[in-house]
Amino acid sequence: MRIDYDAVLAPGAGQWYGQIIVSNLRYDDGSPIEVNEYLSMSFSAPAAINSTDVYVSFAGSWVSTTANAESTQLDASLFSVSVKIDFNDPHLMDAKDQINIGVNGDLTQNTDEWLASFVIAADESPNTTGTASVTCANVPDCALYGIAPVIQFKRGSEITSTTLQYGATVSQTLEQGDYTIQGNSVSTVDQTVIAPLVISPDQMTIGVNGTATVDVSFGPLQRSSALDIAIGTLSGLEAETLNVTIVDATSGKTLAAFSSGIDTTTPVRLLPASGTAQIRIDDISLNNVFYSFSDIQVVFANQLQTVQISDSLVQRTPVDTSGFVTVPIDVTSEATLSQEVTMRLVGGSMTYTQTIDVETQMARFGVPVRPDTYTVSAPDFLSGNVVYAVDTPAQIVVSGTGTTTLEVSIEASANLDVPGFPAYLSFGGCADLTPGNQADFASARACSVFKYAGNDGAGDANTYLSADTATSTTINLARSIETQLGGQPVLPVMISYTCNLSLGNTAGMLANADQHAHSFANLILSLNTANATIDSAHAVPAGFIVNPDFLGACQQAGFGPNYAMPVRAPLQTALDHWSVDATIPPGITEDIEGYVAAVNWLIDAVAPHVVFGWQINLWGVGRSEWIYDDSDPLTYAQQTATYIDNLGVYSGDWKPHFLAIDRYEADDFTQRAYVNGYCYGPREWGRYFDFCTGMSRALKLPVMPWQIPASRTPNTTDAVAADFDSQHWGTGGSYLMGDPAIGSDYHNVNPTILALPFSSAFPDMGATAEDMFIRSEPFDISNPAYCDFPLRGIFAVLLGGGSTTGIISTVGNPEPWTRNKLNAYMDNPIRFDSQQSAAPRRKRRRPSPLVH
Repeated sequence: MRIDYDAVLAPGAGQWYGQIIVSNLRYDDGSPIEVNEYLSMSFSAPAAINSTDVYVSFAGSWVSTTANAESTQLDASLFSVSVKIDFNDPHLMDAKDQINIGVNGDLTQNTDEWLASFVIAADESPNTTGTASVTCANVPDCALYGIAPVIQFKRGSEITSTTLQYGATVSQTLEQGDYTIQGNSVSTVDQTVIAPLVISPDQMTIGVNGTATVDVSFGPLQRSSALDIAIGTLSGLEAETLNVTIVDATSGKTLAAFSSGIDTTTPVRLLPASGTAQIRIDDISLNNVFYSFSDIQVVFANQLQTVQISDSLVQRTPVDTSGFVTVPIDVTSEATLSQEVTMRLVGGSMTYTQTIDVETQMARFGVPVRPDTYTVSAPDFLSGNVVYAVDTPAQIVVSGTGTTTLEVSIEASANLDVPGFPAYLSFGGCADLTPGNQADFASARACSVFKYAGNDGAGDANTYLSADTATSTTINLARSIETQLGGQPVLPVMISYTCNLSLGNTAGMLANADQHAHSFANLILSLNTANATIDSAHAVPAGFIVNPDFLGACQQAGFGPNYAMPVRAPLQTALDHWSVDATIPPGITEDIEGYVAAVNWLIDAVAPHVVFGWQINLWGVGRSEWIYDDSDPLTYAQQTATYIDNLGVYSGDWKPHFLAIDRYEADDFTQRAYVNGYCYGPREWGRYFDFCTGMSRALKLPVMPWQIPASRTPNTTDAVAADFDSQHWGTGGSYLMGDPAIGSDYHNVNPTILALPFSSAFPDMGATAEDMFIRSEPFDISNPAYCDFPLRGIFAVLLGGGSTTGIISTVGNPEPWTRNKLNAYMDNPIRFDSQQSAAPRRKRRRPSPLVH
């Protein structure tokens, strides 16, 4: 029988907290309820419910009870909650017995929905489900036989897919609640026949034991043609990219255009169902040969056709090389490697390529070169986990006198073999240490998990901690994730402050010796906590990122290495507090440079087996808004690298292992981000990662983008609220991990997002989010941006933050999109020992390497 109940909102409920009181439990026939072992209930709430939030008060005889609560986040302010209350003794429920449930959320909104959502059972799990009965129309075209329609029932981030049958009714069991219903068009694999779904209704409520009906029919059929354009082996063009255009033979209108390498088949879909088209390939002038291509005529026929591009379509015409000259290539290489690099000169009328061995030598282009001005490009490459930077002039003028030499230098940059991290590009994320974290990180197959050390997460500068549960719990979480993943290593990474400059007052904070002593001591505690977990499987027990915002704030303030601050006395106090038997080196001075050395020495002295790095920001140069203008990111990288080098951060006997690079921890389409001048389109994200590349090259360090928002950009089919701040939409995840739903067309972005107005305080951002995407054109985020990260010196990426979408479902956007992307990536991660070289790209001025 069904259990009925009364539920009220206790007085005093507000925006941040409220209490639900459930009483008068009885069966639907009015009879009382005997609980022998346990009472279970399911309900909806605007926030997660902890076990300590639930307690029972009895009107008569008292019974010892224990509550266990589990919460599943479905949306920014919607949680599905299950509570089991164990009774030590049998109990006949009194009408005045009360179940009190504290909720750290706003119960004053949608109050009736929360109160009416309870489903309760005694000594068994409650039945919380109903049924959707879905009737599908007959198949609209014979080409679609065997291709079943699929619809999705969406309740917050929870999605249930249902496969339909043509001309039949299927039933789907669903949890009680409100759903939207969506479904993609039914399409042949080659998209030559497409039938849009018409779903009625597209929203529904599922009640317990109830049945709701849905009808699915089909809109007008869309018919098209499809081409597979197969470019074969074309002699002389093995390393080239062809520009292909498909035009309507009658009107000349461009139907499709793309670039393709050799030995590649490109699918082109959704072309006209009938008519005639021409396939045209741009001419290429390469190494003193002019290559032209015969046009190909295609008659569309509402079907898939394969077009072969072979040598028979290529006409090769040698050019007259009278007056052309020999161009030597003077190669200076730091190492001799079994590797080749292709140099590329692109001029006004001719392109030249030449492959050279990686060694110091005098080589030359294999054919004479036409006198002209050329842009120069050569790819960086990876060998033995080390990035090698190939440096050339951005331009070269080839003189007709034959006196021009191309100068090339090849030198080692970052070594991506960072202790504790895997030998491939890896991803991790921020934890909030709630019960669901383990499942979320395991679902993403994450390689690291980060959390702020201590109690306040910022060094606990006013107290000496006796225990660091944040560090121990994070390490235990990482170990549990490892176990669930079958032994895949997961590194805990602690964020530790010994001087917190994140909130400003740089001069005052630097001068406070008492705070330094406390925070130095608390770092020692965290390090010792990590040391205690070293075993044969965990030679590197943890990672540490130290002092976020410190270097940026000091650089922004113009404080040089000799800026005075107390160092030795607070450091000694911290050592004495924990009875650390170590002598502070005499070279540690009472200034910023000495403080930096003190942090590095302390970590090495107390926990030599941990891996650690410092953190920098984009804004250390004075402002972060440069990301929107036309300046060169490498200029700002060079300025920051020079400052870091002047402080000796990565010099001396106690060198950190990596550098973490922060943007700003906020999802772009939230007020925390765009109101503060942070809302990036594809252009800005590209410039951010260019900055990361510049830092890695200048300091020859492996770098880690840190606290990167992993939220995606909603497309036109996503449900975007008018006030979408709490939905945590963004751009970082889409750019980083690839988002074919957006692809290369900003019109695929949800129009509610495109209309977002920006503050006039940041004019370079544009007036609206649409301006941001237009500024980024041309762009294509169909594929992940991380494919060349190792060649940029990036060895790991850590996602999310305390209020920003990352890996966990309890912070930011709870949908599994990011976790699914990372899980798929781990099927074939980008290994450092197999990554070879980057595709040639526009040469940018490289910052001069610093001399250590």
